[in-house]
Amino acid sequence: MQKILITLPNSIAGTLIMKGFKQGFKSNSCYVLEKDLRELKKEDIERFKPDIILGYDYGFLFSDNEEIKSFIKDYSKNNATKLVHYFADEPNGRYAYVKKPELFEEYLAYSKEYNVFSFVWDEDFVCDLPDSKFLPLAVNQKAYHTVFEYKEKDYDITFVGRPLTEKRQKILAALIKTFGKKLSIFSYENHFLQSIDDMKNKQFLSDEELEVYKSAYKGFLKTEKDLAHVYSNSKVNLNITLQGKSGLNYRVFEVLASRGFLITDDLSDIHKNFVVSKELEVYKDVADLIDKIKFYLKNPLIAEKIALLGFSNVIKSHSYTARVKKLLDELKK
Repeated sequence: MQKILITLPNSIAGTLIMKGFKQGFKSNSCYVLEKDLRELKKEDIERFKPDIILGYDYGFLFSDNEEIKSFIKDYSKNNATKLVHYFADEPNGRYAYVKKPELFEEYLAYSKEYNVFSFVWDEDFVCDLPDSKFLPLAVNQKAYHTVFEYKEKDYDITFVGRPLTEKRQKILAALIKTFGKKLSIFSYENHFLQSIDDMKNKQFLSDEELEVYKSAYKGFLKTEKDLAHVYSNSKVNLNITLQGKSGLNYRVFEVLASRGFLITDDLSDIHKNFVVSKELEVYKDVADLIDKIKFYLKNPLIAEKIALLGFSNVIKSHSYTARVKKLLDELKK
């Protein structure tokens, strides 16, 4: 039985993904220990004796503890422990290195010297890291379990995530102008407050529209259970992808695993993994998005049917159990 040490990042999304991998490793008959990176000690590693140390994006290189960083590198060399990094962000992008752009060059040097295996969620970024492999995101369906029932939804249009960047704000502003108070936004409060200033400074919304936008804020969702409740109780869930060129972000999988109806950006990997307009819906631009939201708000039973078929696809083909099996097979090569 292989022993897997999973280091949890200081990131809600990253932690959810790492916990998904934990479930996948357990389903593949591995013994798993998870530790918050900020609390990890060398004694933990010495006692557990991991065969694999898995980190999110730059993993333990994020640590401010130079002793633990050096210890992990030495331990991997002396014990043939595999250091695995799963990138769910663009490797050479600010979401991955979080205010430490020097980490990209550091990682390139580190990966040449140590027993490092890199996996990337978007195939277009594989060339950014030496010898990296493409491994799409997935979902732990049990964590997003909901009981299906026909009932009136609590929310009309829901967006979960940072309401930041011009791309997202232009779309959200257009939805406020068209649908008004039918839009609900869930995010960190400070991110939403920043978006209010952005909307005003960029003049995306009038003063009156800005007041409607402020009323769209519904709080922050902390757990998979909270997320699943909102996704399954929304008539339309909106995904606005910030990173990647073709790969699908985590939101796609978690909405569908919650039996939620999803409208997302029209990316190439969508068509490789799902049947559009049968398992989910896509939009090409803002006008197309608005037309489709209007249609599905008027036809909720069609949206319900699509959500159920999308759910069936996700639990069959996009589990962490399957992803981890592929990861373990790659490590054997």
